[in-house]
Amino acid sequence: MELMYPLAIAVGVPVVIVLGLLTYGYSKRFKKGRKVANTEFVEKTRYFKNKMIEYKCFSIIVIVSLMLALCILMGIIARPFRTKQTITEIHNRDIFLCLDTSQSMYEVDLEVCEKLKEFVSGLHGERFGITIFNMQTVTMVPLTDDYDYIIQCLDDIETACKIAIGDDYGAFYDAEKANQYRFIVDGTLNDNYGQGSSLIGDGLASTLFQFPNLKDEDVERTRVIILATDNELYGEPFVELSEATELCLKYGVPVFAAAPEYVVDYKEYERCVKSTGGQLFTLEDDNMAQDLIEAVEKTDTSVIYKSEKTTTEYPEALVGLLTIALCVHFVATRRVRL
Repeated sequence: MELMYPLAIAVGVPVVIVLGLLTYGYSKRFKKGRKVANTEFVEKTRYFKNKMIEYKCFSIIVIVSLMLALCILMGIIARPFRTKQTITEIHNRDIFLCLDTSQSMYEVDLEVCEKLKEFVSGLHGERFGITIFNMQTVTMVPLTDDYDYIIQCLDDIETACKIAIGDDYGAFYDAEKANQYRFIVDGTLNDNYGQGSSLIGDGLASTLFQFPNLKDEDVERTRVIILATDNELYGEPFVELSEATELCLKYGVPVFAAAPEYVVDYKEYERCVKSTGGQLFTLEDDNMAQDLIEAVEKTDTSVIYKSEKTTTEYPEALVGLLTIALCVHFVATRRVRL
């Protein structure tokens, strides 16, 4: 226990004690009125003696309770507090989930999101973001450490994927289900369907440049992209997959990819992913999502230990004692008719 203003105790309490001693030691001299003669008989009665003892006791209680209340008040003014120092482990890492939301990827997206919720709930200081892409890329969650919001978005993606997998695409007559499904569709498609679908290079490159200070070589944060796609490209992207992975390699961002059992041009896709320092995982492995997450966890190379000092004041006990002292003082004062 420490005091924020110890001078209040050092100066105030001695002053209160001195004033109390002076008050108690001061005897009033008779100045006005008439003295009563022959009081010896009254003073010897038991009733008179009991009343005098009662009067003196309550007079002492009046002075002591008032002095005590003033001393407690000085303690409150001094503001007692406690300091607690905590050391927090902050993992200095940024992770982006880049999801291909084309029709052929719903099962993979569903499994990845299910496992990532457990992964996100165990993060400590890392920032996490989500982008989805098809014909266009949409940033669903910018980098944030609001893990509750991230898990909520992963839940919404899961719900949309389950609706798409379990329902006939022409049967979205339920307005609520239709809106839930569109959570992973709106923004990724436009009216120009001739532009193509699953523009993977565009999606990966767009996600890469969502990292802040990407060109700053002094940034110590570890950066990782989790890419979920089957490499089934339709149309002409602005950025080819090989060009996007070259950019990832240039900026030191490994790509860990999740894919279904069938992957278009598997060897070339695996070569592009591995060139960034990442790995490719497919649904052929029963533990695909878990293995992918374990590989991402191994990239955690930058940890900061942040020391925080918290100050907590404890006035409640003193305020309670002050209230009790004042109540005793007023009761005693009333008793002695002061």
